[in-house]
Amino acid sequence: MNIKKEKFRDIKVAGTGREISGYELAGCEFNGCVLAQFDDPRMGLAVRDLTAKRTAVKRCTVHGVRFDSVLIDGLTTSSLLHLSGCVFKNVTLRGRIGPLMTAPPSATLPEGAQSAFVQGIVDFYADVDWALDISGVELSDADFYYVPGDLVRRDPETQFLLRRDVVGDGVDIGDVSPCVEIAVSRFEVSPFDSMVAVAPRRAKYFKEALAGFQELRERGLAE
Repeated sequence: MNIKKEKFRDIKVAGTGREISGYELAGCEFNGCVLAQFDDPRMGLAVRDLTAKRTAVKRCTVHGVRFDSVLIDGLTTSSLLHLSGCVFKNVTLRGRIGPLMTAPPSATLPEGAQSAFVQGIVDFYADVDWALDISGVELSDADFYYVPGDLVRRDPETQFLLRRDVVGDGVDIGDVSPCVEIAVSRFEVSPFDSMVAVAPRRAKYFKEALAGFQELRERGLAE
């Protein structure tokens, strides 16, 4: 189904056992919408076989969603978009993308539910060939620490693979830029042993971040 230039406001898709699939969106806007579930660590809320081009997102909540075979080509975000407790299989980001972050499950969940979500996320990636392709994206700000770095297709010029046994868990990386320090600190909350850190081409701090990660690579601490 093709949908063009539609505006969706305060739409809520909540709960597991739901699937959104087969859509081609162009020039659409989502304002104050919710796509979330908080009780199914098997990620029964799915977005599959979907293409979205030139999409705008404002004040939206996304949690516990399985994204499968999705293409996002151009995404404007009014603020940092948190993709919390979400998983990705064959998802491509390209074009200009606003600030976004893959993040842990909600901290408001009970401890047992939160642990179950984390384990569900880890189990999901055991059978994934690749999770994200960010090699052709122009980012203004991004953090992908809650996706296994080895499953991310990347542009090695600006997107760097970090490994826990090289830079995490108490490894002394010396005096580094704040951008690098923040990226490395993500291992403290990530369940994965690798992640991709990005120097966003559209960020004001791009040159600083790029120089910092390049230095890390030259020292054999990043790939």
